[in-house]
Amino acid sequence: MELSEATLTLRARRAYEQGRLQAALWRALPLVPLVAWSLGWCRYPTLAAFCGTALITLTVALGWRGQLWGRAVAPGLAAGLAPLVLPWLMRGASDVCVGEMCCSLCLVGCVSGGLAAGLLLGRRAAALPEGRGAFLAAAGALALLAGAPACAFAGVVGLAGLLLGFAAGSAPALLARAPA
Repeated sequence: MELSEATLTLRARRAYEQGRLQAALWRALPLVPLVAWSLGWCRYPTLAAFCGTALITLTVALGWRGQLWGRAVAPGLAAGLAPLVLPWLMRGASDVCVGEMCCSLCLVGCVSGGLAAGLLLGRRAAALPEGRGAFLAAAGALALLAGAPACAFAGVVGLAGLLLGFAAGSAPALLARAPA
């Protein structure tokens, strides 16, 4: 018995979507050891588990979705390395004082990591002909989720520093290319 055209189309679509999902899952697989590593040292393991789960889920979802969303995955994950590694490296250091004002070196790492991620992704987004906001939202969410466990060393202030650094880094590139 011959299959109808509608049945063949449905089967082809299903196979296509399964292939896309499988590719997205393979792309997210290297994040599993990274998340497990962050669970081992994060001051708040629940936060690390939540961010790690969200990071893997969002990576799979964006990769499966494809188009602009899928193209945001690699830059977002790459940009997330700065806010993950800098505060982690600085977590044991003492405070830094300038005059009367002192702050944790870990906090400086959070702001610097967020700034680096924002600059990288802002520059990437500004070069796009369209969809800058969607790209920056998707890639930025990945970068911020990757960096949050390390910035938790500095508490809520560290997370706020990460967000402010990211906003400060990404805004100029987007505003410079905004249409008149």
